[in-house]
Amino acid sequence: MIITLLHIGCCLLPLLSLASLPSFAAGFWGRHHLLFTILQWTMFLWLSGRLVGFYFWKKNFHSRREAISYVIGWLIALSGLVINRWEPFKTEEQVLAEQHFERFKSHRQLRVDLTGTYNKDKLLTDLRQIEGVRKESIGLDKHAVTLSYHKGKVSDKEIFEVLKRKGYLK
Repeated sequence: MIITLLHIGCCLLPLLSLASLPSFAAGFWGRHHLLFTILQWTMFLWLSGRLVGFYFWKKNFHSRREAISYVIGWLIALSGLVINRWEPFKTEEQVLAEQHFERFKSHRQLRVDLTGTYNKDKLLTDLRQIEGVRKESIGLDKHAVTLSYHKGKVSDKEIFEVLKRKGYLK
């Protein structure tokens, strides 16, 4: 019984690494993702320990076939962890969604109510000169301007300062 459980542990459980593929993201595999990740890490570390003992401390396996099965199990567990972490088999929609999320995460929206009269073209020119403001996102209403900006390049306070300095705000 113990040998059967050990065999399941070293040869079959690394196949659970397949649970990290995108096609398994829904259903049972998706709901228990953390459990499978813990199993993957446990198997990877256990197999690594056995292989280190074999190669460095001369601990023997029963046969050459068992040693090869440990190496194959280790490679399967490692590939599952890599796939689980970086998912190289992403669909085009997943890649586009990630890019959109990164852009969304780094950009902010701003609406500023303007006071007094202003020259529309001069205002647009002044806003386009601010580093970090997305030029195509600038919109003008009657007494308000909306825009989006990259939060790493400019802050809303800096935009307000420019607008005050140019006379668009009091």
